[in-house]
Formats: sequence, structure tokens, C-alpha cells
Amino acid sequence: MLAQPRHSRGWKLLRPVVAAAALLFLLADYGIDRDELLCEVAVVHLAKCCPNFPTRELYCVRSGCEGSLAPDLSPDRAQCLQTKSCAELQALGVCELDSWEPVRTCVAPCSAKVPACH
Repeated sequence: MLAQPRHSRGWKLLRPVVAAAALLFLLADYGIDRDELLCEVAVVHLAKCCPNFPTRELYCVRSGCEGSLAPDLSPDRAQCLQTKSCAELQALGVCELDSWEPVRTCVAPCSAKVPACH
């Protein structure tokens, strides 16, 4: 049995601190906004639940002058999608692009449709 290097134990304790610092850095000015993060997390969840999920169809970036371009998934919709199980998402038709509902306001680049969540 090989002995583990001493620094690996210290790294295990330091790793959460480094991750928290990185997250705080991203959430700071010019980093990732809360709505961007919620959108990204929802898209990752959808990609896990739906085979061949069209991740490129959704934009999760806030940009433009004063953040005029917003993520396609609103924070409420993103959180709703995250709370659904894969079976629930599939039953809602989220995995099928044809069942997505139109976006009311869209300033390009954005998706014309987004997954519904009821």
C-alpha cells in the first residue's frame, strides 16, 4: 500500500476554500450574474436528462450595454427546470425542441423558444 503524500490531506481541506473564492470572484463585478448561473445550471441539468439536448439553442449570457441582453431562461424558469426530475422533464416535453414555447421578448442573440416549466 502506497503512502499518500502529506500535502494531499491539506489540499482536501483547502479545496473548498479555493472553490468558494473562485465562485465569489465570478459573482463579483464583471463576473457571472445570478441569472446567468441559474440558466447555466438548468441547461446542465437538462443536458443530463435529455439525450441530444440542444444546449446551443439556449443563451445564458448577460451582455450588451447595461446588460440589455439577458439569459433566455428567466431565474424563475431556470429554478423550476432544475427542481424537476428527469422523468418530469421528459413528461413535460422539455427534451423535444418542438414543444418549447415562444419567447415574448428577444433581442438577438437569443433563442426564439425556450423549454416550458409548469
